Amino acid sequence: MSDVPAHNVLALIQSVRLTPPRLILSPPTQPRRASVALIIRMKPAPELVFEGAVPDGYAGPVVPQEEFGVGMQFDDFLRLDWVNHPDTVPELLFIRRAPAGTGGSRWSSHIAFPGGRQEPSDDSAVYTALRETWEEIGIDLAESNFVQVGRLDEREITTSLGKRLLMILSPFVFLQTSPFSPTPELQSSEVSTVHWIPMSSLTPPFDPGQWAYIDIDISTRLSPRNQLVRWALRGLVGQMQFGCILLPDEPDYVAEGFDLSMEFEEPPEGGSGTWFDAKSGKRLLRLWGLSLGMSLDLVAHCPNQENNSRLVTPGSPTTSRFRSDSSGSSPTRSTIFGPRTPVTVNSTFDQQWFASDSGTPGARTTTAMADSLLKPKRKPSVQIIEKRRRGVGPGVTAVFPRFSYPDVNFWIWVFGRRYRRVVRSWEESVHGPDRAADRRTNWSGAALSTFYQAVRHALVVAIIIRGLAALGGIAGLTYWILRTVKVGGEL
Repeated sequence: MSDVPAHNVLALIQSVRLTPPRLILSPPTQPRRASVALIIRMKPAPELVFEGAVPDGYAGPVVPQEEFGVGMQFDDFLRLDWVNHPDTVPELLFIRRAPAGTGGSRWSSHIAFPGGRQEPSDDSAVYTALRETWEEIGIDLAESNFVQVGRLDEREITTSLGKRLLMILSPFVFLQTSPFSPTPELQSSEVSTVHWIPMSSLTPPFDPGQWAYIDIDISTRLSPRNQLVRWALRGLVGQMQFGCILLPDEPDYVAEGFDLSMEFEEPPEGGSGTWFDAKSGKRLLRLWGLSLGMSLDLVAHCPNQENNSRLVTPGSPTTSRFRSDSSGSSPTRSTIFGPRTPVTVNSTFDQQWFASDSGTPGARTTTAMADSLLKPKRKPSVQIIEKRRRGVGPGVTAVFPRFSYPDVNFWIWVFGRRYRRVVRSWEESVHGPDRAADRRTNWSGAALSTFYQAVRHALVVAIIIRGLAALGGIAGLTYWILRTVKVGGEL
């Protein structure tokens, strides 16, 4: 983030609204969908004093109520003096799901965004985000102090190593246009804490001490019912390790009746959003998985060293990325474009992606689908890299897991040729010309599908090799015992 937060937020908002989101069609076999809300606020500098909150005896400057920003348009809000103060901090809202003992789900204690499943009575995906946010944390995003910025690319949530689709997730971005945040009313059965995290903490590159890995029992992903099979899987293929960002566990709001110390009465299960660093003695949040992926999707819209020249500062002359506001008196006033028309793409779980057992004409395998996306290998030139578009790209693949056994990772690399080619083609679509065909491609779904296809092949090979090694060891041990007994008998 730069020294002037409003500049970055202005560029982020403009990029989100100018990037057509990919909307994934639900396959006939799984119509379930969900929505989440990514809420951004500008936390005022500590030294600023606002009308209505003036301390006793204070005689300095006061920000008048008409400059709070409530009900303003994006560009007008981001020109306000308090927003452009160098110590104003852009922050993103996260929640910690309730622990399992308080009625939580499979995502208990995870760090996430407010949201949930779409109900049949919901009018739209954005209505689901509004309803779930209100139900979970008591914040009404339909009020005048919040505006919808746009939406990010939809994501497929899978299980069983990418073989089963759980639902399709729609992320929506909102901006709080007020210096005062409403006090949340947390539903204790769903949410335990609320955290406002500075967006600078979510922007790569990360410090080595800020990046860690979460160990996940692979048997929980494959969901075998036999405990012996689960034990065997743990021994044969080890654990999955997901990358995570470590953030300070300093909640802004805590649900009534929730005791922060209860998180450490017993060691949290793998995937918990809470972690205790024994070296520093501090509690930390672990942001990982889909929540981390959506966070990376969002901050990818922020300016970086490659595209800072595209940044438009408040009050600057109109450029090709802005249009003049005919209603404004200033010739240099600019207005942010409205959202671009979304692009609809197919789910990788749609029947057209898979070969039909009955030989239905036109059906395609996952391999054929991946091959159709691949482009000739080429290294992007410096000129192409400088033209990288914000807000798109395979940064979310950084949240894909590795394994605790090095040989499993090796076999994933061996079988991951198509995955690497899909990611390379994805990168080239980002660096190269903006083509409609690339926007109509479900790159994230293709990357997810080909990656877990390589994982499944790698696990089969690793299990076979370990099984053969175990049988060989047992045979050798048996031979040695029999030979020892025979020699002893002869003596």
